[in-house]
Amino acid sequence: MRKVVKKKINLKANVKTFVITSCVLIVALLLVHIRVLTDNLKYENMKKGSEEKQLLKDNENFKRELESLKSPSKIEKEAIRFGMSYPKNWQVREIQYKKND
Repeated sequence: MRKVVKKKINLKANVKTFVITSCVLIVALLLVHIRVLTDNLKYENMKKGSEEKQLLKDNENFKRELESLKSPSKIEKEAIRFGMSYPKNWQVREIQYKKND
């Protein structure tokens, strides 16, 4: 017959090891999660920065276009392009305005 050798299992030590290992694993996972979030925020920040630069360029182009459209020579050219012409003398009426004090 075989002798059965009973080993004394230290339950407190096993639980303590499990708790410490679990805590280390949780902390490691949290650090990885924070790193992923940080990288995502950096990527979004770079993306927003490039969008901002493009929007500023577009804004400057619109300002230049607006200024060119306000110029009388540009307005005259566009009016002629659409078939408009200067009014004839008989089409112009002079209006007198008297201010009442």
